[in-house]
Amino acid sequence: MLEVLSMTIKFRGYLKNNNQLKSVDESRLEKMAIGWIDYLFVFLIILYPLTKSLKLLISKYNGKILNVFLIDILGFIIVILLMIVHEYFHAKTFSKKEDIYIWFQGFGMITHCTEIKNVKEYLYTLLLPNLRITLPLSIFVIFVKLSNPLILKMIGLVSSIIILGAINDLATIVYIIRNRKQIEYLQLSGKYMYYKKK
Repeated sequence: MLEVLSMTIKFRGYLKNNNQLKSVDESRLEKMAIGWIDYLFVFLIILYPLTKSLKLLISKYNGKILNVFLIDILGFIIVILLMIVHEYFHAKTFSKKEDIYIWFQGFGMITHCTEIKNVKEYLYTLLLPNLRITLPLSIFVIFVKLSNPLILKMIGLVSSIIILGAINDLATIVYIIRNRKQIEYLQLSGKYMYYKKK
């Protein structure tokens, strides 16, 4: 099983240049242009859990600074592990016959595959990691009741980064839902998402 996964999902390291991403013939496709309305809608959705996360992150702690430093390192390790799992969930929704690549880019990660998917399939690809990671973490951060301020700071750090990291996925979902009647299929090419008009 692990051998099959390693053959289909490939970790490629740090993306230095967008030319490293596989491209397709874009002549019959339209470039997706996610607008401010999509981002505004997403911002309103994430505002409450994000505010709760930031409050935990900046909560008062009167102990040693070294403890804050160590808990931040642990928090960043957890964030990196969650990002890897998040991208793996994206990647596993693509066909095993396709080339699926996971890259580090900037301070985050991306999954890239040029497989053609219809609206429902692409919504599933975008939703899966957010339903399994971002949503449970957002609910947890709203209701968390712990007395240890260091653990609360770490939860605030992790949840803030993960929630903010979901913005592009969620804005893409909003765009696809708004325009679903015009879209025959979607496809990644280079650094952009494209769609075929019906």
